Amino acid sequence: MDISSMIMGASIASIAWIAFYPWAQLRRLRAIDARNAAPDATSD
Repeated sequence: MDISSMIMGASIASIAWIAFYPWAQLRRLRAIDARNAAPDATSD
């Protein structure tokens, strides 16, 4: 494998990481909010 192929693979991987990671965090935060919303609604 030559250097240009390695650079291309790394750039594709980094773009995929940038695209995927915020969505994974958002899904995790939504799950936390949903879990915390139920006890807060009953305590009012």
